[in-house]
Formats: sequence, C-alpha cells, structure tokens
Amino acid sequence: MASSDFLSVNLAAQCADLAGEVNKVYQHLPWALKNEAVSRLKRQIHQLSQEVQLAQDSPSAVRTRKHLEEALGLTHECVPLMGLALRKALLSPELHERWVKRLNAFEKSLSEWLRAC
Repeated sequence: MASSDFLSVNLAAQCADLAGEVNKVYQHLPWALKNEAVSRLKRQIHQLSQEVQLAQDSPSAVRTRKHLEEALGLTHECVPLMGLALRKALLSPELHERWVKRLNAFEKSLSEWLRAC
C-alpha cells in the first residue's frame, strides 16, 4: 500500500465489518459471552470501529489525531484478547489468524494515517 492509499480505503467500514463478524461468531455461543476476555473483545472491537468512524468524520486534525491514537491503542488491546480467547478454546485458530491479520492491517493503516496528520 502506498502511503497515500489510506485515504481511499474506508477503514471505518472494514472495522465495522470485523466488529460484525465478531458479533456473529459469538451470538451463537452465548456461554462464551460469560467469559471476560470475550465480552471485553466485543466491547473493544466495537469501540475501535467507532473511533475510526469518528476519525473519518472529524472536522479537525486535532480531533482526528485523538481518535486515531485511541483506535491504535484499541488494536493493540484486541490482539492479546484474541490470543486469550484462543487459549481458552473460545476462538478457533483459523478465526484467530484471520482476525489478527485484519487488526495488523488496520494498525498499519491507522499508523500511516496518523503520520499524515
């Protein structure tokens, strides 16, 4: 991805898609939602989606930067939560790998966007 490509990517839609996928997986596993790592993962992934949307909609560079920094922190929190869910057999290895790969891609895009601010 070239450094200016992050502008042409709807990162908020991609984050919302991942949040929806997480919801879909766990809506059929109500017992998994009782696990703190899973419920926290759901909260964090939805907050990530909201922060990226707020960054995209932000009218000022200062606010955009604040939302991007928050979103970056959330990507760093979600990866270990996914690892914990995997270790507790609350997430399949395939989903873990796919979701972590997507979060890493988000992290890269968010970092590029933040550097451009």
